[in-house]
Amino acid sequence: MHQTAAVDQTKASPRAMGILLFLTVLNILNMVDRTLIASFGPQIIADLNLTDSQFGALTGFIFVFFYAIMGLFMGALADRFHRPRLIAAGLLLWSVLTAVSGATKTFLQIGLARLFIGVGESTMTPSSMSMISDLFPQRQRGTAAGLYYLGVPLGAGGAFIVAGVLGPMIGWRNCFFLLGGIGIVLAGVLYRVKDPQRGAMEPTVDASAPKIKEASGWRETLPEILLVIKANPALAWTMLGAIFLHIPLGAGNFVMVWMERERGFELAEIQSLYGLIYIIFGTAGTFLGGFLSDWYQSRWKGGRIRFLAILMLAVAPLTLAFRFASPDSPMFFIALAFALFSVSSFYGPAFSTVQDLTPVRLRGLMTALLLVACNLVGMGLGALMTGLISDLLTAAQVFEPVTKALLVGDGFGFFAAPSFIMASIYLERNRRAAAAKAAIEA
Repeated sequence: MHQTAAVDQTKASPRAMGILLFLTVLNILNMVDRTLIASFGPQIIADLNLTDSQFGALTGFIFVFFYAIMGLFMGALADRFHRPRLIAAGLLLWSVLTAVSGATKTFLQIGLARLFIGVGESTMTPSSMSMISDLFPQRQRGTAAGLYYLGVPLGAGGAFIVAGVLGPMIGWRNCFFLLGGIGIVLAGVLYRVKDPQRGAMEPTVDASAPKIKEASGWRETLPEILLVIKANPALAWTMLGAIFLHIPLGAGNFVMVWMERERGFELAEIQSLYGLIYIIFGTAGTFLGGFLSDWYQSRWKGGRIRFLAILMLAVAPLTLAFRFASPDSPMFFIALAFALFSVSSFYGPAFSTVQDLTPVRLRGLMTALLLVACNLVGMGLGALMTGLISDLLTAAQVFEPVTKALLVGDGFGFFAAPSFIMASIYLERNRRAAAAKAAIEA
């Protein structure tokens, strides 16, 4: 009989770290492609003659609707098929459409391109997070997820640097062509990566124990996902907090529009500076969010998600100060740095908590469902709402309409920390119940 090689469940292998680093590179490219339209916001609005509402739709619902809905489908595929090849197919699609975006002339054309970019990018995170859970033991998953999500600040910040440095040299359209070409090349490399063994890093299960029947289709899988969430309030509150946090992130697609119109910055200057600050403090937040949440969980109650709530409450005053500080004062950039640090710290603690609370066979789909919540409801609503409010306030001749629209999004974000606190309370109850049950069985 064929024997499967034993896997050391206490530490990750060098191959695991290599795959994680490659996935992080792809996530960087993913975020550059996704954020490039926001980093070139003022130029694209002017070139294509867009309203703020149309720009909000481009960066919000037009992109995230198909990204989120297809993410559910891709999450289900990630639980059943070869994950690196699934990502490679998506990478090829979104890279081709990124290049096509550079040739568009109208709102309809760029909207259609953005729609299918969302379909391609929906393959990335469900498969990647599922692979990471099979490559790293539970005690390292917060750190591993944090490393993977370095792609968010590095990619998003990199997009603004591309806009500030390459934009004046080759124009926004050629930047889209360039990024699309890079992605097409990397898709060929990814296609050859081997899929990790599923469940390899879970605690060893007694071979004589009855096998758990896996859901074989949508009719079985989706009700099971809903039952898992309903039975675990910690999971539900974590997802609710993620939604609240992503509303101001969606509104943040207007950051360059806001800084040019209402804070008086020259675009090339602030695009590069904002990108640099995002890379430095967003990277620090992403890495430390994962590392420190693992450290916190090993010492105190409430898990990684309570650490995240404490951090966000501490930074909340500075996040609000960013909207009111003078751009000539150091406080403006200090508040900006801490705001980017805070939102970037979310990924490691939140996604690893969701993975820990989800059965192995459902992790890809649960990650996809979390992305639906974050992107469709959170970022989609945040971007579209900000554009609509800005247009309405502009028509009413209200002073600094974009600032006021952004403050509405920030207000929703302040509900994230209380939601994460509730999640940590239920998480601690779960642990006490599990400990009591283990003591009785012993």
